[in-house]
Amino acid sequence: MSIEITLLIAIASLSASIYFDLKNSKRGDRSDIEAKAAETATINVKLDNIGNDVKDIKYDISAVKTDVQNLAERMVIVEQSTKSAHHRIDGIEEKERK
Repeated sequence: MSIEITLLIAIASLSASIYFDLKNSKRGDRSDIEAKAAETATINVKLDNIGNDVKDIKYDISAVKTDVQNLAERMVIVEQSTKSAHHRIDGIEEKERK
């Protein structure tokens, strides 16, 4: 009878040990999943912010390209005007020499 009680206690202890081990394992898995989900959400938010920043930079670059194009066109006009002015000045200098 003493062996039966000892065997019964051993089986009960083993069963309890297995039960609590499984329960703690599930709890750990759940917290790991929650931590990974929070980390993934944070990464997604940061990626969205980076994407928005890239869009803003593309818009700014497009605006700068337009400004440079406008300045290039204005510079061509100024160069033509300067060339014309030099031509007129050269004409005036030749008249004064004669």
